[in-house]
Amino acid sequence: MHIAFKFTYTHSNGLFIRLLNRINELSTLPLSLYQNGTEFRIEASADQTSLEALAEQISLLVPQSLFLEEYKIEEANTEVASKILSKNDAPYEVPYCPECQEKVINTLNPFHPCTVCGFSELSISMDDLTTYTGIQASKEKDFFLQLATVLEEKGEIVLPTYNGTRRFALLHTKEQNDQGILFCDPTDISDKFLITQCELDSLMTVEKPSVRLKPKLMFRAENTLDQPFYPVFFADDKITLALSIALKKKDIDAVYSDHVSTLRVATALDEKLIITSGRDMLPFSMDIPLKQPSFCEYNGFQACGDVNGLQLNKILALQKPTIRYVANDAAPTFANAIRFEPAHAAMRSIVLEHGLDEQSLCGIHFSRTHPSHIFSFSRKIGYTPMVLFRDNTICQPKHMLEAIRTMDEGGMRLVNNFQKSFPDLCDTIEQVKFTSHTDISDITKIWSMAAVFIGLYEGSDALESCEKLESTAIEFNGKSGPRIDYKVINTEEGYQLDPRLAIRSAMSFKLAGLDEYLLSFGFIDSLADFIAQQAENADANIGIHGVTLSGGLFENRQLLMRAYNALSINYPIYRNKRLSIDDANVAFGAITLGSE
Repeated sequence: MHIAFKFTYTHSNGLFIRLLNRINELSTLPLSLYQNGTEFRIEASADQTSLEALAEQISLLVPQSLFLEEYKIEEANTEVASKILSKNDAPYEVPYCPECQEKVINTLNPFHPCTVCGFSELSISMDDLTTYTGIQASKEKDFFLQLATVLEEKGEIVLPTYNGTRRFALLHTKEQNDQGILFCDPTDISDKFLITQCELDSLMTVEKPSVRLKPKLMFRAENTLDQPFYPVFFADDKITLALSIALKKKDIDAVYSDHVSTLRVATALDEKLIITSGRDMLPFSMDIPLKQPSFCEYNGFQACGDVNGLQLNKILALQKPTIRYVANDAAPTFANAIRFEPAHAAMRSIVLEHGLDEQSLCGIHFSRTHPSHIFSFSRKIGYTPMVLFRDNTICQPKHMLEAIRTMDEGGMRLVNNFQKSFPDLCDTIEQVKFTSHTDISDITKIWSMAAVFIGLYEGSDALESCEKLESTAIEFNGKSGPRIDYKVINTEEGYQLDPRLAIRSAMSFKLAGLDEYLLSFGFIDSLADFIAQQAENADANIGIHGVTLSGGLFENRQLLMRAYNALSINYPIYRNKRLSIDDANVAFGAITLGSE
């Protein structure tokens, strides 16, 4: 028999080249290794028993990955044109491969050399850890068990890892900014957090991203966890893995940790969306030439392009004068810069990733902190705005209450009834003033306001208020929520979402006796239906081929799942796969605007 093991791996960090070479080293059969762009192939000839043994070995060594799109076994086709696997010298940050994970679990030794995984530009030895901590031990296992004891007794430790010098602290200690929760045993996480199987699968991928999760009530109470959500991750390098195993032996399930990877993922219906870039995702490039050298910097990411192709990174060195692209909502910093709509750039990056240049599309861009937008695109007409989210006049809950009162006679009666039925809540609405994270998108602002009107939040942080609504909605286990009025009104600027109508409908439902869980979910569920309706409107106008989704608000797994369910019946859905769905994708797409 002659068969081929085929993989589609879209990352350029060389992981699959190193992995397939390692499989070749361990195999007792002669193997042929090939690559054709993002397609990788192992071919082997042998009897059925030997090939089954090879298949089992491959399944143990090939990790789950955010960038592994396909894995299949089929009869080899000798006519497929491919190159013999070559070496890749790109720097990489791969926390650990399945082979190394097994070794660390068994020995607590994180220093086994490996040709597949690791952090290629960083080296740490046992002597380094001994010198830093002062702990003397004859074996690595004894060192990490002693370290776990110190953490248990003192409440915190500081330790060099491949992700930086980290502070690990017990959960009963004081929370600090920019920290997440390191969970030590994947088998127990569903007892402590509200997590789906898809989210667990994401946490276990070889890239070891973080996922935003809500602690369960008992776990929250036992450890005085105050935030609606926490970035949660599993050990993301071999030193952290050895420590987490030692902590588990002490019955410590989770600890605070700083230096959380910026790689964060959201998952629903087997769709893994990269919310923020991290690890070795950058630099990223595509062989798409531009006639004029172009450059864009957007929210910490830089993209440039010329006749040699497109590049994206945190920092790029510009060699020659370029056309500069500046977002519409950014302060002017360069003369003669070309202004652009971030939502258009986000769609453009998706078009580049999927090769959709000739297609008419509906774009849904819901950012958490930047302007959101619903629009359509066709090559004949260009970009056409459908729904604008630009209401900057109502920024505080008390202003929203007054705006609803002055809408019409019905609004006045509604507010009067609301004040009579919920006098204490209305006092809270009058007193709450958002002073932190006020520069957020209008969709986020609506959800922030809603949390106050429903009675979920009394603080001053607008983003935290939004997350409070999201964390309440995630507790709802029903199939549908009440119809919150996401409605569009015609203004001088164009068709615009009216936030007053959304909050007004929530007030009516609260007067009718709906609880906070159902109301919170209604804001998310109704937004997904609103998205589907806008896609149908775009289809009626220009005949769309599909819908693009982008923006950090889709980190909300309920919105992501409901949007996919509502849209996928009628349209293909496209989103970034190699880039994050906000910020990085905007910078990358911006430099190609005008070349559509």
